[in-house]
Amino acid sequence: MEQLLGVYPASTVIGVLLALVIVGVISFLILYKDKPSPNVKKSGKKDNAEWPIIDVTLEEVIKAVRSFSEGLPKGVYRTILVKDDFSIDFNQLTSILHGIPSKPFYMSKETYDIFEEREKDIPPIIDRVQKAVDQYVKDQNKYPMLPYDPLRRVNYYLLIQEHYLDTMPEVELYITDYDGLISHHKPKKKQAGD
Repeated sequence: MEQLLGVYPASTVIGVLLALVIVGVISFLILYKDKPSPNVKKSGKKDNAEWPIIDVTLEEVIKAVRSFSEGLPKGVYRTILVKDDFSIDFNQLTSILHGIPSKPFYMSKETYDIFEEREKDIPPIIDRVQKAVDQYVKDQNKYPMLPYDPLRRVNYYLLIQEHYLDTMPEVELYITDYDGLISHHKPKKKQAGD
């Protein structure tokens, strides 16, 4: 009968090939149906879309940044939170804050001071002046301030004259007692006996 029809050997080959293709497709679907696509992150971190937008205070942001920095490995600093525009990258703080703040906050890379939107121009000024103060102290072994200034104001005229700064900052900055860090907060007058 095979010889009469002359189709049996051809249909057998086609049938076997078709069966192999079907088995291959089914096997592929079974094996790879639960695997994530290559575009899915494997970090286990929640995506921005999953975190709610929240209202936070400056103090809450300061606490979150401190908490984040305590968990950093040695040699890694909290400056990794600061974007080029000095805004804080809250994607790294979502697990601490349990959301994304509704408004931006800004941070100095040199002093780690944190600012609200209305003071967003201060961090770049602080960073520029802090670098100038640090270099001045390294070169001169003294702080760039007027002698006997009880407020310990940064002497911009001296820094400009000595070419550590090229322009006069618009914000008054003060040298603190903490390793020569500067601050925009006017120091409180010391009481007698302090």
